[in-house]
Amino acid sequence: MKRASTWVIACKEFKDTARSFWLLAGSCLFVLTSLSVIYGVAALGGDFTFRPLTSVMNSLLILDVFLIPLIAVLMAYDAFVGEKEQGTLLLLLTYPVSRTALLVGKLLGQGFAFGLCFLVGSSVLPILSAAHLLPYDLIEVCKLTFALAISGWLLGLVFILISYAISLCVSTKAQALAALLLIWLVSVLLYDLGLLIFTIAFEGKITNELMNICLMINPSTLFRLLNHDLIEAQVPSRNALLMGMYLCIWFVVFFLIDRWLLVRRTY
Repeated sequence: MKRASTWVIACKEFKDTARSFWLLAGSCLFVLTSLSVIYGVAALGGDFTFRPLTSVMNSLLILDVFLIPLIAVLMAYDAFVGEKEQGTLLLLLTYPVSRTALLVGKLLGQGFAFGLCFLVGSSVLPILSAAHLLPYDLIEVCKLTFALAISGWLLGLVFILISYAISLCVSTKAQALAALLLIWLVSVLLYDLGLLIFTIAFEGKITNELMNICLMINPSTLFRLLNHDLIEAQVPSRNALLMGMYLCIWFVVFFLIDRWLLVRRTY
């Protein structure tokens, strides 16, 4: 019964995402980003010469760090507060569906929709390489793209769960969107900038352990460092595996926070 109800909720969420055009818009945005990076990097020297694969992947990574959390937030910011405003959440909770099943169903539906968007965008580079439109080794392209797709999907899931937490704590969709856009801005831009300023201001006084902790507490920074390490080394290192594990830990932490908030919340 629980599995059936979870599947029904997941299908509903996926269809709602598709009807709201986020599935199409997100896919197009990731595709356009990939194409602009591939051909934009080639045109930087003024002679339209394709740069090394590492340069292309690093440029794509920089944009993905901004886009992945933003698309995830825009897909999921109204997951609970939106249904509360419409009155459908209270009705849904009267059905024989556990709140955990509700959370899992929403995460499966929206997580699959986001993963599909990002997969479509990430597949541009391998497709062009397979068609011999790019001078890159297809195996290397596929390996780096696969790592980027998996870690990017995981980062998207983390921000979907963050969106759920905010959606459960506010009373209007406008408040949820404003709070999440602020979190997005701090996470993808201001955090690394602030960390750089902090490091320069206290040069020589910051231990490696403290710096590692500062890097690990931001999922966006983890995603960027993980893929940068894979792009440069082209083989999974111990640091890359640790950063991937920390991303998984953030996923579990925010899922448990969401479950706790949803179980304790009264409607």
